[in-house]
Amino acid sequence: MTELTLHDDAKRRVLRTNLSSVAILTPVLGLAAVMTAISTRNLVLALFYLALVLAMVPVTYVLARRLADRSRVTFGDGTVAVQGWGRPRRFTIADVERIVTVDSMAFGAAGPTHHLIVVGPTKRLLLLVGQMWGRGQLSALALDLAHRGVPLTPVRHPVTPAQLRATDPRLVPWYQAHPVVLGLLVALGVLVVVTVVLVVVLVLVVA
Repeated sequence: MTELTLHDDAKRRVLRTNLSSVAILTPVLGLAAVMTAISTRNLVLALFYLALVLAMVPVTYVLARRLADRSRVTFGDGTVAVQGWGRPRRFTIADVERIVTVDSMAFGAAGPTHHLIVVGPTKRLLLLVGQMWGRGQLSALALDLAHRGVPLTPVRHPVTPAQLRATDPRLVPWYQAHPVVLGLLVALGVLVVVTVVLVVVLVLVVA
C-alpha cells in the first residue's frame, strides 16, 4: 500500500490560501457590522457581530491546519481511500471509468498547476490539485490505476476549467468552471440578505 500525505510546503500553501480568502471577506463583513451599529444604534449587537467576524480568522486557521494534517490518499490494492474534509471516501477500480491528468489549469485565483481527476460512470470521484500534491505523487496514483486497466487521458496543453468541462461535464462541476458567475451570485445573495436584515431591523427600531 502507498500513502500520500501533504509535504510541509503544501501545508503552508493550504494555510495561506484559506487565510487569504478570509482576509478578503473580513473587511466586507466588518463594514456590515459598522452599518448595523449605525442603523440600529445598538452597540452591543454590533460588537457581537464584529467579534464573530474576527473569530473567522483563528477558526479558519484551525480548520485549514486540520485539513492539511488529515489529508491523505491511500492506494495499492485496487482501492483508493481519500481523507480530507468530512468522512473518508473510498472507491475501487470497478467504480472508475477513466483518469485524466492535466498539466496546467487554474481554479479561481490560484495559479495554473497540475491536476489529477478520477471519474466514474456518472460523476467525478476524485480531484487532486497541484497546490496540495506534487507531480510525482499524482503520477504514482495515475500509474497505479492505469496498470490495473483504467484508461488514462493526459491533457498536456494549458486548459481552463470551462474548456475541460466542455469535453466532459463530469470532470469539472459548473461552479468550478464558472467562478466569476458564482462569485457574482454569492455576492448578490449576501447583499440581498444584508439588505433584508437591515430593513427588518430599521422597521423594528422605528416601530
